[in-house]
Amino acid sequence: MISDGKIGQVKLVQVNFGSLKDYDPKNRFFNKELAGGALLDIGGYATAFARSFLSKQPTNILTTVKYFETGVDEQSGIILKNDDEQMAVMALSMRAKRPKRGVISGTKGYIEISNYPRATEADITYTADAHTQTTDKIVVGSNDKALQYEVTDMQKYIDNGHDDGQLALSHDVAHILNDVRND
Repeated sequence: MISDGKIGQVKLVQVNFGSLKDYDPKNRFFNKELAGGALLDIGGYATAFARSFLSKQPTNILTTVKYFETGVDEQSGIILKNDDEQMAVMALSMRAKRPKRGVISGTKGYIEISNYPRATEADITYTADAHTQTTDKIVVGSNDKALQYEVTDMQKYIDNGHDDGQLALSHDVAHILNDVRND
């Protein structure tokens, strides 16, 4: 739908992901040596979501962080911008439950996806002008089969010897995560 121009030119992607982890400084979620913290635990999902809908790799990255007592990031706010002037805004937390929600906003409407990365439906709102809007819904797949879908896709990539662009997306996500960590 996005590539068909249904919501117009993508301008902004917003991603929220928060989980409430029990207070336990010895838990791996809060251990630097075990890649703990919001960015490395849940940030990959949010970053992959955002990057999937941006036309190009971000060139500008702004971030702020609240650290947990062990030195890992407990909460992160991240803004990405690419050369096409598209932006993504991400909010991550390990100590506050947040809805897992992504919104892709364009010049003709927006798509709202709840419960990613295991979403089964999306709401599309069309805004032909600044005063009117209509809403549509897409329902696909089954949440119970989410891991099965992942395994099936991975097996397809192994069997076919190519990845339909997913490897490039994974590289982009890894570079963004590294840039955020360095910032």
